[in-house]
Amino acid sequence: MAARRSWADLPPDLVAEIARCLPCVADRVRAARACRTWLEGVLMDPCPLQLPWLLLPYQSAAALPPGATRTASFFCVLCDRTHRVAVPNHTGGARFFGAYPGGWLFLAYGQSCGHGLINLRTREGLDLPDEAIGWGGLASRHPIFIRVATLSAPPAAPLEGCVAAAIVTDLTPRHFLGPPRITLWRMGSRLASFLFQFDAEDVIYHDGAFHFLSDEGDLLVCWPEFQDEAPLERLQVRQEIRSMQGYVLNNGARYLVESRGELLMVLRVQPPEEVTSQFRVFRIMQEQAPDDDQAHDVWTELPALDGRMLFVGRGCSRSFEAAQFPGTQEGVYFLDDGSFHAAPMICYGYGPRQYGCCNNGVWSGPPDHVRNWFPGQRPSTYSSPVWFLH
Repeated sequence: MAARRSWADLPPDLVAEIARCLPCVADRVRAARACRTWLEGVLMDPCPLQLPWLLLPYQSAAALPPGATRTASFFCVLCDRTHRVAVPNHTGGARFFGAYPGGWLFLAYGQSCGHGLINLRTREGLDLPDEAIGWGGLASRHPIFIRVATLSAPPAAPLEGCVAAAIVTDLTPRHFLGPPRITLWRMGSRLASFLFQFDAEDVIYHDGAFHFLSDEGDLLVCWPEFQDEAPLERLQVRQEIRSMQGYVLNNGARYLVESRGELLMVLRVQPPEEVTSQFRVFRIMQEQAPDDDQAHDVWTELPALDGRMLFVGRGCSRSFEAAQFPGTQEGVYFLDDGSFHAAPMICYGYGPRQYGCCNNGVWSGPPDHVRNWFPGQRPSTYSSPVWFLH
């Protein structure tokens, strides 16, 4: 009678071949847990580049009994499935407001306070400021809540070379209902540097500087300047306005994304009270009028996506090439971020708090074809969806 064979009897090189057919990291992790043979085989094949996952909040954050593990739902574009993944228990009820590559998430444990940065892989956490310095210096502190943030470099120790930039709301009564403000700070500081008044829609770190995009399509470019002897709270910033010429449709959100070395602006076309219907993508060009001897910056619309996969989210947009991911398609991948301008709801629970979670999906280009993910998802009481960048 022939001896029974098991999956553990497969040689590691054959397991490695099987792993190559599993593009999703979650599937590879499950395969590696089968036995030591499968672990060795999976590790023989380097994990391929991963597309962002969509972290989809629950309707409410449940209280956990002692010893229980909190999980979150992540939608994977590569395998078109949702994965349940363990997350730190203390993230329950936090508002997510951005991501950074390497597994980092920006979050506010107290909705409009208790800002932090946490790594879902390593469980490492960093505190972010809840206050910013006004023009009166250290004696003038303004409470803020962060709408979106990004970094100039990975937040690895030492942090001296890492700068954060954010679009915030000034919580002082005379500024609360005004337009958003921007601020920068050196990571490690508990105070953000001077507040600048700029009605920003998005921010990205590109070509050595932070670029803030206004609701009119103009750019504020900020270069942080380090002075080693200066306290952490004092960050020098050189800034310049790039006024973009030409008219661009002004309804819907705007995003900045770097793609193929260029800075693109993605315009979300979404009529009031309706779902997203299409996107328009622009890049910066310089044009010179016949009667003008000076060139001007202009947003010029791209005729086609040309194989790009653009994952848009304020502060964390990323571009990928569809050719690197067999079975995927070019398009603009988007999430429900309608709460960006809902400061009263976020800060004071007016409404009550209801973060939209159903306007997610992918637009695959003209003719205006949108595939929605989770269109029946109910609002969350604590957060909108956010991208998770591996």
